[in-house]
Amino acid sequence: MKIILLPGLDGTGLLFAKLTENFPESFDTEVISYESLEGVTYAEQGAELAKRFEDTDIYIVAESYSGRVAYEIYKLLGSRVKGIVFLASFISAPCLLSKLTGFLPVSLLSANYLSNKLLYLFGFSLMGGQTLVYPVFASLQTANKRKLKLRLCNIAGLSKQQQVLVCPVIYIRPSRDLLISASAVKYLASMCSSFSQVEIEGGHFIAQSNPVACAKVICNAFNVASALIKLNLKEDYNEQHIP
Repeated sequence: MKIILLPGLDGTGLLFAKLTENFPESFDTEVISYESLEGVTYAEQGAELAKRFEDTDIYIVAESYSGRVAYEIYKLLGSRVKGIVFLASFISAPCLLSKLTGFLPVSLLSANYLSNKLLYLFGFSLMGGQTLVYPVFASLQTANKRKLKLRLCNIAGLSKQQQVLVCPVIYIRPSRDLLISASAVKYLASMCSSFSQVEIEGGHFIAQSNPVACAKVICNAFNVASALIKLNLKEDYNEQHIP
């Protein structure tokens, strides 16, 4: 089983560096970059990735923007998806103001005095030190600006869905997330047959500010999923070979 990591708005996957450093070397992981995908809508990105992993059992870690991509992948792959960890993420409108994200100029995502202060406030809730914003802006700087703008538009156009996620779902919720509303988390929970929530100290960019705690949750969840797969394989074998 492979762990698939879907990035946040930056889309590069670079911001997963500290998180994956805390995974065991034995884990088979793949960090996705939206820069390498042809698809630009949520549905297109989900379909492209589902085709890539159609013959593989996967465990998805979806950060922020990518919650809906994970949902779209699940819709197509079903039981191939053995579990999902949502990292401060969402599958519907994350907050009341999210409908306006499509109007935001990409220039606001470039580093300057004001944007540094705003990102530290809304992304990190003024926790951990302002130097945390530097890798985020560095990653945004490498992103394709047209695709970045389209991802903002994707968030603005989010609507509620109907298909339930029938796999184990864990939501990592930052203790001070200023970007994802409680109602968005509640809606996601209502769309899952198995949902649990873990609160970790920090702001919205929780995988960057508290990677050790996030990695521990993900590794535990992945190990449980792996154990269940092995148990099911053993039961299937016994049914076929024991009279």
